Parts: sequence; C-alpha cells; structure tokens
Amino acid sequence: MGIFNDIFRLSKAGVKQSLNTDYAANLRYSADLAEQSTTQGATHGAAGANPFSNLATFNSMVQGNGRVLALRDSGSRLEDTVIYDVDMEITIPGQAPYPAVYRTVIALSALSNWQPGALFPMRVSADDPQSLMLG
Repeated sequence: MGIFNDIFRLSKAGVKQSLNTDYAANLRYSADLAEQSTTQGATHGAAGANPFSNLATFNSMVQGNGRVLALRDSGSRLEDTVIYDVDMEITIPGQAPYPAVYRTVIALSALSNWQPGALFPMRVSADDPQSLMLG
C-alpha cells in the first residue's frame, strides 16, 4: 500500500506545482537567455541557437580531435555562468596539428574533464579551421 500512497502524493504535488508555475514568465526568461546568447557570441563553438542549422553544420564538418592545452575564463558570462576559452591543439587526418580556441560553457561538475591533456572528438569547418564543434 505504501507505493500507491507515494504515487498519489507525487501526483498531488505535481498538480500543485503546475498551478504555481508561471509559464509566461518562464517563456519570457527563456527568450531573454536566447537573446543574450546571440548578443554575446557563441557559447558552444560554432553551434548557434537553431538546432536544424547546427545539425547541417555538424554534418558538413571534418571529424578530428582536439587536445586541451589550457582552460581559461573568457571574461564573458551567460547570466552567472562562465563562458570558457579552451586552447586546443586540433588534429585532422592528413594535416599537421594546429592551435585553435574553442569557446564554450562547461558545467562546474565537468570542469575536471577539461584539464590540459584531455582529448575530445571535434568537428572542424572545411572553410574555417577555427570554427569548431564538439563531437
């Protein structure tokens, strides 16, 4: 019987939360964040706010690897979140490695993954070797 009581309590709390949620304010806040990210430049390398455009860009890019050389605060913020500049050495098959900077937001819990020496799969624009996407 305990599980049915817990399900009922959870359902009741969900209804109560829905009644107290200001969906218009949440939508306005999301729009503010989207506008802020477009005025501050990229927060995830070459990726933008349009997921369809991102997918097309990602598919047109050359696959390679990026080795972290340094991680530093770019001085830019998205709300209170730090936007980092990641100095990387990019390696693409058939080309000599070269330096590039990947600008991105990194969750505090993931910062330890972005230390010097870490290797990430990267995508590189065929037209602009400094235009990068993670993946």
